[in-house]
Parts: sequence; structure tokens; C-alpha cells
Amino acid sequence: MPRLPSHSGPRRIVMAAFPDVQILDVTGPLEVFSGCSRWLQRERPRTEPAYTVELVAERSGPFKASSGIGLVADRALQRVRGPIDTLIVPGGIGVERAADKGKLVSWIARTAPRARRVASVCTGTFLLAEAGLLEGRRVTTHWASCDALAARYPGLRVDPDPIY
Repeated sequence: MPRLPSHSGPRRIVMAAFPDVQILDVTGPLEVFSGCSRWLQRERPRTEPAYTVELVAERSGPFKASSGIGLVADRALQRVRGPIDTLIVPGGIGVERAADKGKLVSWIARTAPRARRVASVCTGTFLLAEAGLLEGRRVTTHWASCDALAARYPGLRVDPDPIY
């Protein structure tokens, strides 16, 4: 059975989303963490969950994913306080607009140092690159966006065909 490293309290998972986000990029990873937490509580009874998940955005409250389905941000970016175990940045057709507005990108750049790990899903890689977190690193994104990522951020080593 998998063992979690010892730590105090639940591991905090923060998903930083934006209008026109790809809903699967948000719900897929968050469901994995919440499902794991439920499994651990069932298999190894504990008083608190192993993971907590939060959806944050420029403003708290509802916004639309690219599918038209509404999502609700638990809190606004500027209200996110304290340590973060995992910061996840999703992708979607709203990435370019989110990058151009700059608020999410500057928040990611300021917040990433207090997260144990930072990850992106699909074209969320563009936001991490724009925040200056990927320079010199091997990265990937959706296959249809690899050329654009490499052209826009020449300091990245874009792998268009990873197996993961």
C-alpha cells in the first residue's frame, strides 16, 4: 500500500483557474487528489483528509469553462494565504487571455516559491513559462501547441512526444 510522507495536516492542493479553462484540466486532477484522500480515509481511518482541494481564480465565485459549464472559485487569488503543497495550473482556450491580463501570471510567479511542487496541465505550461518558472527546463504541452510554445519561449526544451 502507498505511504504518504509524514507531515502535519492535509496536503493543500490549489488549482488556479480562469475563464474559458478546459474543464477536464481542472476536474481531472482535483478528482484524483480527492479520490485518493477518500480511499486513504476508508483504508486507513484518519481524522482528517490526506488532501484538501481548492479552486482559485482572479475573483471568487462563478466563471465559465470553455464548455460553457460553470465553475465556482473558492477564493480570489489575492486571498490565498499560507503554504501550498501542490499548485496546479490548467490549460484551455482562455490561456492566452489569462496570460495577457497578467494578474494570474504575476500571482503564479509570487506564489510558486511557497508551493512544494508546481505543475501544469496541457497548455497551462504557457502560464508557467510566462511566469518565468520553466526557463532551461524540459517541458511539454498539448501536441498541437508544442511548436507555438517553443517559438514563444525559446529558452525551454519542448518535448513534443513524451510518454506520460
